Amino acid sequence: MEKTIAINYTGLVNTTTAIMDFWDKRKGGPGGVICNIGSVTGFNAIYQVPVYSGSKAAVVNFTCSLAKLAHITGVNAYTVNPGITRTTLVAKFNSWLDVEPNVAKMLLGPPTQSTQECARSFVQAIEKNKNGGMWKM
Repeated sequence: MEKTIAINYTGLVNTTTAIMDFWDKRKGGPGGVICNIGSVTGFNAIYQVPVYSGSKAAVVNFTCSLAKLAHITGVNAYTVNPGITRTTLVAKFNSWLDVEPNVAKMLLGPPTQSTQECARSFVQAIEKNKNGGMWKM
């Protein structure tokens, strides 16, 4: 549980905070663009993995808050939120409190996307560079 939160949220906040010290126009920075990686589970929680879903919801809300500060900081922010993507990570998902022992198998059922499809969607979102955007893919 702590590892999931540390990787998905705490690490992201620490990294974003560090870069803001350099990019914030109020501190003489040039401004910039932050693209954080969320998940569609941040919008549509998967009850079998509530800690993962909750950590991704935190990413979405944190990034939305940053986007609302763009007029002050000069830093645009948006999230890219992939759906279930066929990777080795999904196969390792464990159900919280063992409520669904076959959660990994269940998540890999349709609809899913390949890593290539996910990458193409990432590129499209990055090219659009819309402050406050919450790209669901």
